[in-house]
Amino acid sequence: MRISARCDYACKALLELALHWPSKEPVQLHTISDHQGIPTKYLVHILIQLKRMNLVESMRGKQGGYNLTRHPNEITLGEVIRDTGGPLLPLAKTAVKSESAFAAIWEEVEGVMAKVLDKVTFEDIVNKVRGKEKALIYQI
Repeated sequence: MRISARCDYACKALLELALHWPSKEPVQLHTISDHQGIPTKYLVHILIQLKRMNLVESMRGKQGGYNLTRHPNEITLGEVIRDTGGPLLPLAKTAVKSESAFAAIWEEVEGVMAKVLDKVTFEDIVNKVRGKEKALIYQI
């Protein structure tokens, strides 16, 4: 499994929007870029793709920005990875065409990866992020 930069950035952009859920106030492009370390020019293209996937919506104007179109618990990591990065386990043509013992193993591996990634929602990821933030805050 190879996670492309596009896929990683798409996940980070969705995470930033999920962190602002359920606020109806749009998250501005520069906020997503700054908080998640995504180059602004690249982020524009990623958000266009996420908009085509009906995961985000945009609002124009000075106070415009982006919001999720669905609740973070309805968006899975598997969905985003497949739609932005392609197959979970890209196989060489020889592996697909061959009827070797490995072809069935590769299919099984991809199935297991899909099950795991399809269980993880962006709400789960937000909870992990917020849990880490709380764990780092302590008083003496």
